[in-house]
This record gives sequence, structure tokens and C-alpha cells, in this order.
Amino acid sequence: MKDIQKTESNHKIIIPKVGIQNFKLPITILKKSGQTQNTVADISIFVELNAEEKGTHMSRLIVGAQKFMNSKISRETLSDIAKYIANKLNTKSVELSYKFPYFLIKTSPLSKEVNINNVDVEFKYFKNNDIFKLTVLTTCTALCPCSKEISDSSAHNQRSNIKISVFCNKDNFVWIEDLVEIANSSCSCQTYSVLKRLDEKFVTEKAYHNPKFVEDIVREIYDKLLNINIDNFEISVTNHESIHQHNAYAFIEHKKQF
Repeated sequence: MKDIQKTESNHKIIIPKVGIQNFKLPITILKKSGQTQNTVADISIFVELNAEEKGTHMSRLIVGAQKFMNSKISRETLSDIAKYIANKLNTKSVELSYKFPYFLIKTSPLSKEVNINNVDVEFKYFKNNDIFKLTVLTTCTALCPCSKEISDSSAHNQRSNIKISVFCNKDNFVWIEDLVEIANSSCSCQTYSVLKRLDEKFVTEKAYHNPKFVEDIVREIYDKLLNINIDNFEISVTNHESIHQHNAYAFIEHKKQF
């Protein structure tokens, strides 16, 4: 049967990224505790297409992901998937992205009610330079120091979206739980899914006594990542203002040569 995708292209132009997006698969993640968690990943896979080929074989990208779906998804697993796809498609450049919700269990500060909180996680792997990028997006509370200072009572607060991306090679590693803890410990107060009245009083007062600008949060996270020997990272914090129509935003990165 004739393979049109492998016929010669009329344009002779390299396409650096071609592939699939939003392909869902059940996956298993290893937790810091040593247990595992089952979740669902939104997968994107891209390869480089040389100038001579008309198209790539999209189905081989899906087959590559499915072949490893019974393995715990990690840096090593993504590397194996990328090698499999590169061999099947005769390409050097493979980029993988696995986005998924990750669930953490904690208790409310005083009532000790069980909380199941989710964070958004992305595992990203670049085969051409063997780089693994871990991104965690979580929420916290920030209370405005300026508002507290100038008001006779109360102060306005914001929900903070904190995004931390760390670039890992074979010599360093960080757990999802570690990045969430760094975010939680750098804001005015962490957020919860379940709060009783006594818990609500506790978190409100904790935030009030621990005011943070968006700049404070991003700088504290920066210092903590350096202290755990992560050389390459990006941090962004977005505070969704309660008294303004705009958001407050801060970004900082630290990059060393791999």
C-alpha cells in the first residue's frame, strides 16, 4: 500500500515540531512516600520532520506512548519513549509533554479534617539535549503588606497562582511534593479544600500576620530552590487581586549551562 506520508515534499522545508496534542492516557506516578498514584495525562508529542518528507506518522507517536503506559512515568520513562519514537521515525528531535492533575492529602490546620488538594503538573522531556523539565502549578494565599499598613483594620488578600519549573539532568532530582511545600511555605498562607470555622479563623489570622507582596513570594521561592541545589529553574507568581481589576505578577529565573 502506498505511503503518501513518506513521499517527497514539494517545499523542502524542515518542520521543527510536528505531532499530536491532547491525547489522553491513564498513567501511574511514583510518590515521594514510595506509594503510587493513578491519574490521567494530557499528552503532546512532537518530532522534527526533515525537508524531504511530506509528513510524519502520527500513529507511531501514539503507539510509542501506549507501549509504556504500564510503566511509572518518570524522567527515565519519557527518555525511553523518546528513544523508541526517534528510532521508529528516524529523527533526532523528540519532545514529550505529560500534563496531569496530582492529588495531595493533608489535614485542616485545627479541625484535622482530611483535605484532598490537587495541583497541576507537567513532565516535559527534550531528547535532543536530554533535558527533563518538571512544572508544578499550585495556589496559595497572599495578603498585601501595604494594605495592612495603611488600614485601621483588615487588609485585602489575593489567591496566588504559583508556577515553578525546574530543569533536571541525570545528576539532580526533585519531588512534586517538595515543590508544593516550597510554594506553601513562601506565601502568606496555604490553601485548603476543607475548612471548618476554627480553621477559617486560623488561616485568616495567619495570612494577616504574614503579609507578602508578589515580589516577596517569588524571591523566597528563588532562595529555597538554590538551597536544594537546583541550578536551572523558572518561577512565576500571579496574584489575582481582590480590589483591582488587574493581576499582580512576578517572574524570575536562574539558568546555568547543562
